[in-house]
Amino acid sequence: MHRKSRYVAGGSAAADFSWRSEPDRRPSAPVGGMRKILELDGISKRFGALLAMENLSAHLNEGEALGVIGPNGSGKTTMFNIITGITRADSGRVFLEGTEITRLPAFERCRRGIARSFQIPHPFAGMTVFENLLVGAAFGDGKPERAAYDRCVEILRETGLFAKSNVRAGTLTLLDRKRLELARALATNPRVLLLDEIAGGLTEKECRLLVEEIGRIRERGVSIIWIEHVVHALLAVVDRLLVINFGRMIDDGDPHKIIASRAVKDIYMGQEDDTIQPA
Repeated sequence: MHRKSRYVAGGSAAADFSWRSEPDRRPSAPVGGMRKILELDGISKRFGALLAMENLSAHLNEGEALGVIGPNGSGKTTMFNIITGITRADSGRVFLEGTEITRLPAFERCRRGIARSFQIPHPFAGMTVFENLLVGAAFGDGKPERAAYDRCVEILRETGLFAKSNVRAGTLTLLDRKRLELARALATNPRVLLLDEIAGGLTEKECRLLVEEIGRIRERGVSIIWIEHVVHALLAVVDRLLVINFGRMIDDGDPHKIIASRAVKDIYMGQEDDTIQPA
């Protein structure tokens, strides 16, 4: 039986680091004229009796924005955890710009250019907004604290948080906590940015502001994978849509065609057809 998902078309939605190994390299072949920057090759992951991911292969092209949809529990966040090194896959390989990173720890992947936001913001609540960004720059990008100041100020301006630079992160509104989650990821200087339901819980106006910011990030050449249930926000940004169910790829291609497809409507059973159309 398929899981039912909260799929929204309009309105608001609610290690051991001591080892190193020589990287395995593979050609990063162009796809439709674009070079693959990130690739998952036959990824499987089981948590006890639960098969969370089954032989999943997917890729992200350089400069592309890829949307990911699927019912709750379909394996989307597990995919992010495997890409970032929080979770180790049982089998399969992960490549960044043609270099295998399957066994690299999370901090090393971050320093190589993979950053993410979390569905539920996790700021350092007792630190200021500016200090949160410094942590991202110093530990995620390996920059000396002083060398990161100007970059952090620039990101605060871009994300609308400059006026709250000295505010403790634990006192921020939901929108500003999500902005901070995004800003802290940007402070690591990513080439690949993973966004996990960053529009969830925002009002329509807040979604528009978020979409504008993500559009600006993409224009600077950052490649993006965005998991989202707020479809109209997702479709405003992404070039391609990946559908996952029970840890398997169901479809991959043109976002508008996929949203209108029978396969997607069948997965989101219990929904009326017009609830999965873009607003």
